[in-house]
Amino acid sequence: MTAGNNGKMKLQRIIRALRFNRFLWASCALILLINLVLYLAVVQRQRSHIARLQALYSKKRNPDVPRERDEIARYRIAEVELKVFKDKLSPKEKFVERVREIHDLLHRNGLQMQRLTFKPEQAGPMKLWKYTSSFSVQGKYSQLKPFIAALQNSPSLFCLEHLSFKRVSRSPGTVDMKLEISTYFK
Repeated sequence: MTAGNNGKMKLQRIIRALRFNRFLWASCALILLINLVLYLAVVQRQRSHIARLQALYSKKRNPDVPRERDEIARYRIAEVELKVFKDKLSPKEKFVERVREIHDLLHRNGLQMQRLTFKPEQAGPMKLWKYTSSFSVQGKYSQLKPFIAALQNSPSLFCLEHLSFKRVSRSPGTVDMKLEISTYFK
């Protein structure tokens, strides 16, 4: 036998095997065809559904503002908010009232302080006046805690820049509070 005859015999065997198993091959082809049809139907439906959901999400997230203008819109909103903030600040002529408020808060909580000195400086591009003071107060923790809460809840703007507590060893139950506080004016 020659190599050409050997190749023909193998081919004939394959053809006979395919003829003999027609039902098997027809079933496989039918299953493959059904699979392709279902895949295309489901994938196309899913793609269109995903596209609709993405469009709906984009519409809800940015209803009227195109993406390119998003930064500009945020800038304008921030500009308005900064102007409102600055308008709510007291003029620096009200500084004495602010210092009096701190003294009143200390007195209401049974605390005393030796000296309160503020250092003025112009802060930031908005040209605000920032007055900062550092001082120490000694008292029971039950006195210091309401004082800090009153500062935070004050209608005036007080910023606690630094706060530390240290137990006073010579007086049991007494705490030394070091505080750096700032207040802003226009």
